[in-house]
Amino acid sequence: MAFSFVSREYTKKFHPDDRRCCRIECVCACSGILFFLPLVSVPESRFGRYWANQGLLILLIEIVALLAWGLSSWILGLLALIPIIGLIFTVIKVAVRILISIAVLFFAIRSGIFAGKRRAVDIPFIGYLRFIK
Repeated sequence: MAFSFVSREYTKKFHPDDRRCCRIECVCACSGILFFLPLVSVPESRFGRYWANQGLLILLIEIVALLAWGLSSWILGLLALIPIIGLIFTVIKVAVRILISIAVLFFAIRSGIFAGKRRAVDIPFIGYLRFIK
């Protein structure tokens, strides 16, 4: 499957009672680190498992973003030691950190909004991956 910003919606595949029972747990799962919460609190809920999977993907995005920021920070930090143009690399380093943080927050907040509305919408680009079935 190709990467796409268009997200698929699976809301109609879940029973309305299933979507209603675990709304708070699903919103918490979108933080990434709490992806397991719907699995523990409502283990029989298919909607909860769906958002647990999306939360796990958000956690993976956060880890990759942290590694990317660390690597770029290290490289740009070394380049910032250059006497005259070092200030430019320092500014680029700060800009990269801000952009990566905004991207991670975008995924988490967007998913949290959809979970709060009781809709099952994939994360852009990688939401089609299923680790938790």
